[in-house]
Amino acid sequence: MIANILMGLDILICIALIGSVLMQSGKGGGLSGSFGGGDGAFFGKGNDVDTVMSKATIILGISFALVTLAIAKLTA
Repeated sequence: MIANILMGLDILICIALIGSVLMQSGKGGGLSGSFGGGDGAFFGKGNDVDTVMSKATIILGISFALVTLAIAKLTA
């Protein structure tokens, strides 16, 4: 019973994690950024939305891992 609830929670967290990753803006210009093509990447400061989305991604990733481990422990 609790494993089924955790599986549903795991699916919701997974969808939210995918959304938070896709909503982030690109950080680098690839290889050209290291040779002077992307000066804004080194000296520019990210906006608040990027900061919130990166923190949300970290929190969702950790919670996804913990719920997945709890499901594995309950079903084993």
